[in-house]
Amino acid sequence: MRCLKMCNSAVTVVNAFATGKGGAVGIDLRVSAKVKLIDEGVGGEIRVRRERFEDFSLVKAVVETIKDKFGLDFGVKVRIDSEIPVGKGLKSSSAVANALTGAILGELKIELPDIEVVKLGVEAAKRAGVTLTGAFDDACASYFGDLCLTDNRKLELLKREEVEKKSVVLLIPEETVLTSSLKNKNFKVLAPYVEEAFRLALMGEWEKALVLNGLVYGSFLGYDLEPVAKALEAGAIAGLSGKGPAMFAITEEPEKVADVWEDHGEVLITTLR
Repeated sequence: MRCLKMCNSAVTVVNAFATGKGGAVGIDLRVSAKVKLIDEGVGGEIRVRRERFEDFSLVKAVVETIKDKFGLDFGVKVRIDSEIPVGKGLKSSSAVANALTGAILGELKIELPDIEVVKLGVEAAKRAGVTLTGAFDDACASYFGDLCLTDNRKLELLKREEVEKKSVVLLIPEETVLTSSLKNKNFKVLAPYVEEAFRLALMGEWEKALVLNGLVYGSFLGYDLEPVAKALEAGAIAGLSGKGPAMFAITEEPEKVADVWEDHGEVLITTLR
């Protein structure tokens, strides 16, 4: 394995399901991707939180996207190590797509602007069926860090804003929700409320936006929002990440939030990045 690329997780500020416009902010959970070019095929090893992961569909989609883009023919052997739980709304697919795309391009000696690397990863995620909107907002926050607000339909980065590196508490329930299970949901009914959250985020009030977003989507998707209420009572800013079920809180007192969340699922503490 030669070329190594690292990318990170993110949490949702505004979910783009309803309007096509969304935002996310980077957090310090990492994915590393090492690749070696081979003549054909896709193989190697994927580990998620030290457990072997057998689904190579996203890896295959990244390889096919790059082959089609540049008219190349090659195979890869990969070693992917991820700290990000899968199917929890914590941008695991965006982070893997970013890291793997960057690593393969590096091994091929192809230089692209960072934003074009992100767009290739988004195209691969669409091919693999792991995103409804293209998740350009998630991919940008994963790749660049900070707050990223985007138009996912136009693949436009509308705003990137540096954020203070505060503590983030993650609540990870046992339940897993795959994006494919949401294809028949009519998220458009949420558009007026999500548009308001996006407006707040554009104006700089992204913490208010993420609370509003979490309450709107969390209610619509039928989640128990008691953990969000508890975090707010503890003085934190809290919301739902992506499609859930993971929730998160940004706080100066992470242990205080961790204490009130311990009965609701696994709790992790990290930071914004």
